[in-house]
Amino acid sequence: MIIGFLPLDTRPCTYDLPVQLARQAGATVRLPPQGMMRHYKTGSDTRALSRWLEETAPKCDAFVISVEQLLYGGLIQSRQALVEPDLLMERLQVLRRVREKTPRLAIYLANVLMRTSISTLDSETLVWWEKVNRYSTLYYREKAHNDSGAARQCRQLEGEIPAKILQTFFAARRCSHEVNRACIRLVAEGVAENLLVLQEDCAPEGVQRFEREILTNDIETLGLTDKVHMFNGTDEAGAQLLQKAINPEGCGLKVIWLGKQTDFTASYEDRPFRENLAGHLRSLAMREENGAQCVLFILVPRYQQREASQPCDDPTHEYSADDLRKFSRVISTYSRKGRHCYLLDLDYANGGNVKFLEILSRTLPIQSLWGYAAWNTASNALGTLLAQILASQAGNGQLNRAFTSERVLDDAIYQAIVRQTAAERLKARGEDIYNIKDSVRAEHDLQEAFEGLRPLMDAIFNGEVPAFEAKLRWPRLFEAAIFTQSGGGPVFVPDTKNV
Repeated sequence: MIIGFLPLDTRPCTYDLPVQLARQAGATVRLPPQGMMRHYKTGSDTRALSRWLEETAPKCDAFVISVEQLLYGGLIQSRQALVEPDLLMERLQVLRRVREKTPRLAIYLANVLMRTSISTLDSETLVWWEKVNRYSTLYYREKAHNDSGAARQCRQLEGEIPAKILQTFFAARRCSHEVNRACIRLVAEGVAENLLVLQEDCAPEGVQRFEREILTNDIETLGLTDKVHMFNGTDEAGAQLLQKAINPEGCGLKVIWLGKQTDFTASYEDRPFRENLAGHLRSLAMREENGAQCVLFILVPRYQQREASQPCDDPTHEYSADDLRKFSRVISTYSRKGRHCYLLDLDYANGGNVKFLEILSRTLPIQSLWGYAAWNTASNALGTLLAQILASQAGNGQLNRAFTSERVLDDAIYQAIVRQTAAERLKARGEDIYNIKDSVRAEHDLQEAFEGLRPLMDAIFNGEVPAFEAKLRWPRLFEAAIFTQSGGGPVFVPDTKNV
């Protein structure tokens, strides 16, 4: 099967991981030519992308398309209100042209319901990110509940946040919302097969609630509940849709919860995780079946999610070693029975529970897991792991084992430990961890931090730590590009001319 793929951006989670899993599942993936997709703060040439899309579509069986990349040139660019709404709708017409020329092509779209704050591009914007997030919640309370206290706090924040930032925030939201409604209509017209509307980082109360209500009404009125799916997430969409194209019939799986907080709402999300689980499963035609060969273990927070890299203020909110040993025995029992065991580690946000992995490795070799995910938000991790479940239907071969190892190295060890260690070193040198100037030296910091954790890695991997590299794709620490030799290394090839 040949699938065209226009990723959300060039980060490993949105570019490399989806392609790795698609190739593992036997698909050939056609990507934009080297250099056509740009990096971080620089948007891609959308006209070039549209031409590539039209030229490539006739050579493919299916196409998975990030609407943000197609219309804006990237996710960050979609939050900046740099493109007039009329031009966005004009750019969207390329999908109709592709449909007319290649009627047999299955088109899968992913679009974002914008986050409740701005992008964090440096340490200064982090300040406004926090204030706009707070403003979003208060704005919702004021408008939805006529909350006078929230209104007073909104007026106060409006005096603190630069007017230009709020103007851009709401202008970008309006554009994004109209694009989402237009994409829903494309599905209704038969231009696209399916659409995922992914709710970016948010909170249960926020401005996104107004937009979500309208989009839900559109979906239901047009009778598209089987074709348009809306839930929390974003970065995982490419991986999910590629697997949907390859495995449209999905599969069954048994779900086992590790912990009692099964009704928790994850950090950066606006609905109970159970709802997101049901939505993601439904979008992939995956079904809960008690006797299924695949078993999804979900480690939930003991109390509530906190950041993996931050110390815990209250030890009673942490699982004890006995708790973790008990969970390990449950997974090991199913593995010994020949079931395919996948671990979704949601104890923390933005990283995995390294202590649990160390304890688990004493009863079950990590290489015996068929999949693992823990970064970034709960739904990001969920979607990536569901995609891995579909991609590994043929077996736990070398590529799947390598992918799991990379997730352990990245999602758990990097995010929970290495990232914080590197951040402290960079800050001590006066670097901005959201906009790093000396990436080469920063990568050296990563390598040193990993090497300092060699005993821990030996324990988790039972002395068989795979050879891997750790680099920075973008000049920030929020994510790293961590790939093993056995997995074939990164998919993305940097364009040195545009660096």
